[in-house]
Amino acid sequence: MAQDNQISIFIVDDDKMLAKALKNEIEKTFPKLNPVISTFESGEECEKSIKTKPNLAIVDYHLDSKIKNAMNGVKTIDMIKKHSPDTEVIMFTSEEKADIAVKAMQHGAHDYIVKNEHMFRKLNMSLLQCLKLRDLKSEVSKSRTRVFILLFIVVAIIGAVASLQIWAPHLLERP
Repeated sequence: MAQDNQISIFIVDDDKMLAKALKNEIEKTFPKLNPVISTFESGEECEKSIKTKPNLAIVDYHLDSKIKNAMNGVKTIDMIKKHSPDTEVIMFTSEEKADIAVKAMQHGAHDYIVKNEHMFRKLNMSLLQCLKLRDLKSEVSKSRTRVFILLFIVVAIIGAVASLQIWAPHLLERP
């Protein structure tokens, strides 16, 4: 996974030109994130690198234009979520069909973007949402840790007072 001041992104698209355009757009729009972007032409290629657990993956729905019988976008989402459940996935497709969008969401996609003249603007908005979601999850995790520590301290104090009442009741008496 990328360092805290970086974001790791996988782009899985069999269209090399579009993958390069997406990479350039993200690097241009989010330079402060210092994005580490890896591109793959198939879900199978992506699977070889999934152990790095990217923060985000942008996955094309149709991945079989160059490699016949390649894993499609939904199967790629399943593979990513299996190996890296915290990775946010954005489905990218040329098809504007509700059933594909629903299927992508059911399989764990955060968003569904149709490839058209508005795709970069929509991608940037979706990336911002994913980053905010990541930050919120991190804050929730930190808050849970704080609550657990406070709970432990309270239980320890109650346990200490109870022990004193049992073993040394005279220490708790008022003069």
